[in-house]
Amino acid sequence: MKNVASNSTIRYLMRLSLLTTCLAVASLSLWAKSLEGQSLKKNVSLKVTGTNLNRILQQIARQTHLRLVYDAKEADNYYMDSLDTRVRPADALLDSLLAPTTLAYREVNDLLVIYHKDEQEFGLHGKVIDEGSKTPLPGVTVSLKGTKRGNVTNAEGGFTLASVKAGDVLVISYVGYETREVIVSNNTFLTIALKSSNARINELVVVGYGTQKKVNLTGAVSQIDASAIESRPIANLGQALQGAIPNLNINFGDGRPGGSASLNIRGFTSISGGAPLVLIDGIPANINTVNPRDIESVSVLKDASSAAIYGARGAFGVILVTTRKGKSGKMQINYGTNYGWATPTASTNFITSGYDAAMLNDEAFKITLGKTYTGYTDEDYAELLKRKTDPTLPSVVIQNRKGKDMYIYYGNTDWWHTMFRDELPSLEHSLNVSGGSDKINYLVSGRVYQKKGMMRISQDVYNSYNFRAKLEAEVKPWLTLTSNTQFNANDYTYPGSSVNGNFVSVSVHALPSYVPVNPDGTATYRTELNNYTIGDGIYADLLHGKSKGATKQTELINTVGAVFKITPEFNINANYSLTVINGNSYHRQTASPWSIFPGVISYVNNDDLWQQDDNWTNQVVNLYGNYNKRFGKHSLSLTAGVNGELQRYRMLYSQRKDVLSEDLNEVALGTGDATVNSDRQELALLGAFGRAAYSYADKYLVEFNGRYDGSSRFPSNRRFGFFPSVSAGWRMSEEAFFAPVKNVINDIKWRASYGALGNQDVRNNNYPYIPIMGMGTLSYITEGKRTQYVSLPAPISPSLTWEKVNSTNFGVDMSYLRNRLNVTFDWYVRNTKDMLTKGMTLPGVFGASEPRENAADLRSKGWEVNVDWRNSLKVAGKAFTYNVGFNVADFKAEITRFDNPNKILSDYYTGQRLGDIWGYSIAGYFQSDKEAADWKVDQTQVGNNIFSAPGEWGKLRAGDLKFVDLNGDGIINKGKNTLEDHGDQKIVGNSLPRYTFGIRGGADWNGIDFSFFFQGVGHQNWYPGANADKFWGPFSRPYMSFIPTDFADKLWSPENPNSYFPRLRGYIALNDNGSLKENNDKYMQDLAYIRLKSVIVGYTLPETLLKRIKLTRCRIYLSGENLLTFTKLKSRYLDPEQLTTDPNLVKTDVNGRVYPFSKTFSAGLDISF
Repeated sequence: MKNVASNSTIRYLMRLSLLTTCLAVASLSLWAKSLEGQSLKKNVSLKVTGTNLNRILQQIARQTHLRLVYDAKEADNYYMDSLDTRVRPADALLDSLLAPTTLAYREVNDLLVIYHKDEQEFGLHGKVIDEGSKTPLPGVTVSLKGTKRGNVTNAEGGFTLASVKAGDVLVISYVGYETREVIVSNNTFLTIALKSSNARINELVVVGYGTQKKVNLTGAVSQIDASAIESRPIANLGQALQGAIPNLNINFGDGRPGGSASLNIRGFTSISGGAPLVLIDGIPANINTVNPRDIESVSVLKDASSAAIYGARGAFGVILVTTRKGKSGKMQINYGTNYGWATPTASTNFITSGYDAAMLNDEAFKITLGKTYTGYTDEDYAELLKRKTDPTLPSVVIQNRKGKDMYIYYGNTDWWHTMFRDELPSLEHSLNVSGGSDKINYLVSGRVYQKKGMMRISQDVYNSYNFRAKLEAEVKPWLTLTSNTQFNANDYTYPGSSVNGNFVSVSVHALPSYVPVNPDGTATYRTELNNYTIGDGIYADLLHGKSKGATKQTELINTVGAVFKITPEFNINANYSLTVINGNSYHRQTASPWSIFPGVISYVNNDDLWQQDDNWTNQVVNLYGNYNKRFGKHSLSLTAGVNGELQRYRMLYSQRKDVLSEDLNEVALGTGDATVNSDRQELALLGAFGRAAYSYADKYLVEFNGRYDGSSRFPSNRRFGFFPSVSAGWRMSEEAFFAPVKNVINDIKWRASYGALGNQDVRNNNYPYIPIMGMGTLSYITEGKRTQYVSLPAPISPSLTWEKVNSTNFGVDMSYLRNRLNVTFDWYVRNTKDMLTKGMTLPGVFGASEPRENAADLRSKGWEVNVDWRNSLKVAGKAFTYNVGFNVADFKAEITRFDNPNKILSDYYTGQRLGDIWGYSIAGYFQSDKEAADWKVDQTQVGNNIFSAPGEWGKLRAGDLKFVDLNGDGIINKGKNTLEDHGDQKIVGNSLPRYTFGIRGGADWNGIDFSFFFQGVGHQNWYPGANADKFWGPFSRPYMSFIPTDFADKLWSPENPNSYFPRLRGYIALNDNGSLKENNDKYMQDLAYIRLKSVIVGYTLPETLLKRIKLTRCRIYLSGENLLTFTKLKSRYLDPEQLTTDPNLVKTDVNGRVYPFSKTFSAGLDISF
């Protein structure tokens, strides 16, 4: 691929970005300094000769950055023939100006209020009515601006306020109506009319390359604001969005501090992969690194109509994140802090009795293999039994075994709490400075977040840092310049083998009877009573403290832009963005000392060090114009532009064994074998796009979108494609026939859309059409060095091209009861065609694997509902506002074309419902040995480790599983494992998440606020993996470390014939063809759950107190995350959310042996001044 920009150009642009950032920060500092003391004490200068008081007051308000509240007609009555224009404080000028008039002034917060001089206090009565119907409005909040005083209207819309005076400002607010501010005159009775706001339908929604009123949207778009994110102790934005938007599916592979979210919109995308496009302030970026405190809103474009303007990158939806910007007015400083502490969501109380755990494991091991696992003698068990009741006895003794003195372990070790902590602290500090004038505004923000992890020895730590500087300046009436610079950094350090490897290693062979440390302080590793290692040596490694790893990343994004206002209806936007990401990771493994023979030190593990450096750069150019014109009942909106991107990636990897120093982790210090690898890739995207939207009388709506897109991922003759969409809407509520019910149903809009998009994101392969030869090194020595080889490239299809995504959407938006109740419903079908996969099966003589072709199709169908209710009422004489809502979504996916003519179940096949799990049916247990012996059905193909067991255990016994012979052939098997001949299998579950939902609510009264949020999944199946230790225990490996305390109570026995688990046998859940390893309906788990994802209680101090301490806002709050979980999962030792696959059937670990999820309690403070 031809380089579009040289390295010197990149370096120049990086310097330019850094210079722009420095200039922006310096400008902001100077501007902030100039804004200090913005009030009536600020000097002003008037340049007028003869004019009325109205114009003079407007100039004073403009220069003092205060909003003017006054009676303009009254001010027009005063004309100033002569005026002292010298520079002086604004209050002095106002005193001089208003002295000969009947007017006076007062500063209330950011308001300059002009009122009549008569300030005698009086009681005020009034009534609030609907502007249209003139009916009274009960429950309206009427408050005195700048104070905590106020009242709520009664059933007749009436209110009273004592001790007011002329010039006071009333704030009248009510759900579903526009908020009004009214100046109190000398009248003792006011009638105030409120206008219906239609706020929910008239709010601006961020869409591709612009904004639209929600009332005019014809596509499927959901948006949330910052209120869904505030006050939560979260590491990244993904955690806040989980469950907040219907059919935005967010999964976390594990619970490590700072773990990244994977995103999906509307279910299974493609067997080739595919994820939504994420744009932050219009630039491709990582949702996991942006500062959550910077967020203004998040829009999700779900259907082809709304996403078509992004062409090939928007095939599976678009997420638009908009960050805050500065606002005109006084400089505002906001500081927030939050301290939290977390604990695991799942139970960690395992069997810690050395006797009980050894007996369970040895019984399972012996039944299967004819010998014990631990190697303990009867005398050893007697010693363990003593320590079960008398823990003061020594857990380690020295005995002579096999002719040597050695340590013998009789412990009751709680290995989980030896390895891991119960409390994980976190801390956040954030600072935001913003302000501006009518010509310029600025924002500078920063955030520091730290969370410490679970590792008890050498605790793992995650740190993240964010900085943002935004500047917007109107340098000419027709030109506005913008700069947006953000810097994000994070690092995570961990001890041991790897982040999740620590949890895997300790899950085996670390029995409670073993101890972590010998009496002389050396680590344990082997018992020499068997041939196994304690926890795979992980504790010895951690105790030595030299094995560790880390990942670090820095991200700099600088965007500069200009907006040209050609006419009031037409403007042109141009921006350029440079993103530079540098990543570094390393891991060091050292040899760790251990001992089993007193005074003799041995070592475990080899010395090894690897390092990897990654560098990504991305340049983005956008140039587009927007035209909006309304003429009569007609409204026309046009958008057209071009977009180009150039992405570059470089990687350098090095590895060396036998490093000279345990503390200096440098590859250059290695003396052993060395490995070096590198990678370099480029990707270019170019597109021209357009949108045309038309509405008549805001009643009939139609919109066309299209993009002509090109991607360097495909051959030059198949590189470009055109992707159009069309959508239409009908606001039925605006029709004349709807008038009789409009007081109940305020707005109803029907929507429909269809579009065709392309998918170029094919498994992160930038060169799928280019044959690539593999290289490697053999262990054979040729001419004194290892032999290198080059392999033949895999075959490439000459017809390789875009995957195509066709989407149809029908929806309706409804508002009821003065817009207090809002409902949105969408139904969709998405057809993904020409998916890249292996082509037609070829004979073995072809000599290579089948080339990837556009050879498969799938169809996804789904629906989603979102409901919101908002209202206010009077409680104890004060306004009580509250809101509740929920969303729920569902989808199914089916393969509609795939070259698998025999429909083998282990591969995709036409007609397959994605996620289906095939397995056997269980008819219960054999209740006696005789029943098992008389069983005529052959279960050998599901009886591995049963029929190979020694002696009497090598056959079916009482307590073993009884499989159902569905096809009646007398043998339990999978047949040919095809759809036509699937033996005794049937569909026993489905692993896709169904009925994902969120339930939210909140309330505000007298400065106290409360909010809650539940999230969950209605149905999803999981069959425990072969190494699901906390579920299977010794059924998997009869040497598991963490056995649930209630495990023995669930085992079959003659006294417990209706148990959950069968008779205990080792390895039958681990090895292929084992009776528990094979999927079956008895142990298929339903991961359905509902979780209290967030709850927040806060209190905002009253303004009367804030004025004394010179603050404009102070809020303290308590919050919790993941506090409660209710689930159908038959284990309290596993977190159902952690076991779920994402909608593309990707799972981090089917066994649940990864970093656990946690629940968090926190306390925070937000102040403004």
